[in-house]
Amino acid sequence: MKITLCQKRVILFFCFFLLVNGAFAQRYIFFLHNKFIEENDLSAKHPDYGVAQYEEILDYYTKENFVVISEKRPLNTDAKSYAQKVALQIDSLITKGIKPERITVIGTSKGGYIAQFVSSIEKNKDLNYVFIGSCGEEDVTKIPDINFRGNILSIYEKSDIIGQSCTSMRLRSVNTVSRFKEIELNTGLKHGFLFKALPEWLEPSAQWARRDYGVRPVTGDAKSKKTIGGNNDNTNGKIDDLLSSSTQKHFNGIVLIAKHGFTKYVKVIGFSDIEKRKPLKFDDQFVIGSISKQFTAVLLLREYEKGRVKLDIPIRNYLPELKQSWADSVTVDQLLTHMNGISALDKPLDFKPGSKYSYSQIGYDLLARIIENTSGKSFASLSAALFKKCKMYNTFHPDVKQYHNLVKGYTEQENGKFAIEAKTFENYVAAGSFISTAHDLLLWNNCLHEGKLLSQKTYRLMISKKPEAVRNHPIFGKVEYGYGITHDTKEGILQLGQTGFAPGFISMDFYFPKTKTSCIVLDNVVYDENDLQKAFSYHSHILKIIRESNLVK
Repeated sequence: MKITLCQKRVILFFCFFLLVNGAFAQRYIFFLHNKFIEENDLSAKHPDYGVAQYEEILDYYTKENFVVISEKRPLNTDAKSYAQKVALQIDSLITKGIKPERITVIGTSKGGYIAQFVSSIEKNKDLNYVFIGSCGEEDVTKIPDINFRGNILSIYEKSDIIGQSCTSMRLRSVNTVSRFKEIELNTGLKHGFLFKALPEWLEPSAQWARRDYGVRPVTGDAKSKKTIGGNNDNTNGKIDDLLSSSTQKHFNGIVLIAKHGFTKYVKVIGFSDIEKRKPLKFDDQFVIGSISKQFTAVLLLREYEKGRVKLDIPIRNYLPELKQSWADSVTVDQLLTHMNGISALDKPLDFKPGSKYSYSQIGYDLLARIIENTSGKSFASLSAALFKKCKMYNTFHPDVKQYHNLVKGYTEQENGKFAIEAKTFENYVAAGSFISTAHDLLLWNNCLHEGKLLSQKTYRLMISKKPEAVRNHPIFGKVEYGYGITHDTKEGILQLGQTGFAPGFISMDFYFPKTKTSCIVLDNVVYDENDLQKAFSYHSHILKIIRESNLVK
């Protein structure tokens, strides 16, 4: 039987009592349609995707012997309020004797968001859910009320830039997710794939509703999330093999790979508190070391764009309180490029400014002081506003005591045991002590490299390699620098980003502009502290796998 209330609004509660009598063996599907159907007549044509095949979709589930409960929602329906209504209807079925595992909530696009809210509201972990083309990376911070629970199947389309992977939301969720599976389709239909009654998503969703949790894509064109690199290069499998390799020095942290801003691979392994065996969570916070320099460089360049700072004049103009004579020769550009020769405020320069490269932490602290003097605001408040602009709600200057999920940092001792690191925040904040999450760094990459923070001209200035700003890097060998960021063109692949080290924490964030791919690794256990090549072994191997994959080519 099928109950469709498409042409007029009817309160669904009345329908339940007609459905449940003598129907304990039935399986039930709540189908929640997309926003286009909510806003238009059923005969309306979307300019890109055509008519939404609502009736055909319901007919499919009906022919598969499900009891289908659905209605055409009224215009401007509030998703969370409607989810509460659906949850009450589910509770009514359960009260009448229908087992939760025989109930499935399936939603497409906005309907998928409603289904996610239902999953968050309902306390029963045996209910089934299918979210179709209804997750976005920003949801992790934008919609904190969603916390998945139950048996969840996510289906999204590779060519769709609106709805993508639900993996980040699943990892952020604190409720019990009994099962989670995800399928990436490759229909080429963009967001219009969910307008059509396609077997590519209808069949797996019906399987899931029958509790057949071994779902697979139904055509050769559709593929599971296992092969993120394309052409079956099995990038995920290679990273999995690396992280699960038999060794006494186990990876303890988070790996996040994303393309076009959407998650393609994520792994959370180990503990935030080793003594208490407290597992890491996806939204746990880490100290990110020298990745922090990008934040400082952007804040300085925003002052430059406002005309408050010039890059080629001595820093005495902005820091008149400095007593050292070298303040009359060192420029802002030389602070940004580590070519200033400053080793300490009370010492002479190590070399003539601009004559050679020497990695400088104190130079970035001076940049923070310049930013404060030219803006009239504290560096902490300016950075907080920058993070808010990028919707990085879990990233903080350590002096802003609003972080709640900072993990403990550990350093391996000579006896092989781990010691909680007490020196984590001894570094200058502007150079290496900001606190962030893997997901927030993904948002940062998208914000910075997609032109949301700097003009195109200034952005090019930031990422372009500077003459003589060349470092013999302890991990990567010859590395060329822009402003707060490295510029690597080896093997014809442009790679922008930075590694980071702070006592107890090692990190990596690289971005590949050609394919808009991010490779982010955060780790709160430092092995072989005195040998950075060994300490960054997992990070460099993951980067190598990514550079060899189709993700960056």
